Amino acid sequence: MPPDGTTLEQCISKARSLRQQGMNKKAIEMYRQALQLDPDNIDVLNELGLTHINIGEQSDAGVAFDLAIDIDPKDYRGHSNKAEALITIGAFEEANAVADAGLRIIPDSADLWVKKARALESLLRIQEAVDAYNEALKYNSGDPVIWKALALCLDAQENWSAVARAYRIAASLHQKRGEMQDAESCLRFAQMAEQS
Repeated sequence: MPPDGTTLEQCISKARSLRQQGMNKKAIEMYRQALQLDPDNIDVLNELGLTHINIGEQSDAGVAFDLAIDIDPKDYRGHSNKAEALITIGAFEEANAVADAGLRIIPDSADLWVKKARALESLLRIQEAVDAYNEALKYNSGDPVIWKALALCLDAQENWSAVARAYRIAASLHQKRGEMQDAESCLRFAQMAEQS
């Protein structure tokens, strides 16, 4: 049990601080103390699982994400994070299946579409990955990371005009965020695609 008088918020704050400092094992201990105070806290379960991923404990991460999914299957994070854990160990078919299961419940989750796309891309099912990235963009067109991931898939298809367009959109989004170095990099990739 947490020390007498320790609140849930204090446990979570301490766990986050430890995680930011790279002290993942101690962070896990604090997340577990927080769960003793609130066993159904989805935020804590997801953060605990992500901390397990950071130190290569994917099976422990999966347990945390499964608990989060059981508590609230309509919260995309449990599904998305479980898919991420599977992607990190190369279990791409399983990651795709987890993303699909989440998408049956939450079809408008850009994050789940991205996880599905990444799994498909890793399986070299490039057109399906392109389609999944395009679905993600229907729900979150303002994320330059998705546009760049799409550009890489389109590059594998040698669809140069589409590659250039995706990089130019990503560059514009980076510029709006003040991320000038990222914007310049995207513009260079766009120009290279246009010259191909």
